[in-house]
Amino acid sequence: MTSVAQSRGKKFDLQLSQALIDERRLADIFTASRIEKVELKSESYLWEKTGNICVEYRSRGAPSGIAATEADYWVHELKRDGATLLYFMFPVERLKRLCRDAFRAGRVRSQSGDDGEQDVVLLRIADLIGGRS
Repeated sequence: MTSVAQSRGKKFDLQLSQALIDERRLADIFTASRIEKVELKSESYLWEKTGNICVEYRSRGAPSGIAATEADYWVHELKRDGATLLYFMFPVERLKRLCRDAFRAGRVRSQSGDDGEQDVVLLRIADLIGGRS
């Protein structure tokens, strides 16, 4: 019969092994993938009020943001009082799929942005964290 301590030890060993694999995969993204272009978008307060991040896809009637990016990865920074709280990092193709799904679901806002001439897709932070998107 396996003791509780032995079971915990085996579970820890499995978790450690998986953590090492996950760390290696992240290191590969930063080193071996040869990321040449990263696009960074920052949000400072609305994300806390709405629970969404906004991803621009059109400005003044022309493709912009996610629809025009040439980046390999998109990083979305969430800030509070000027300090970074966290970064969401997406492979661009994954973010495009998430945005298309949100667009089809009607999670879109027109006349957004600082000058009111941007169209954005709203991605629910809870969905991004919970993996439902």
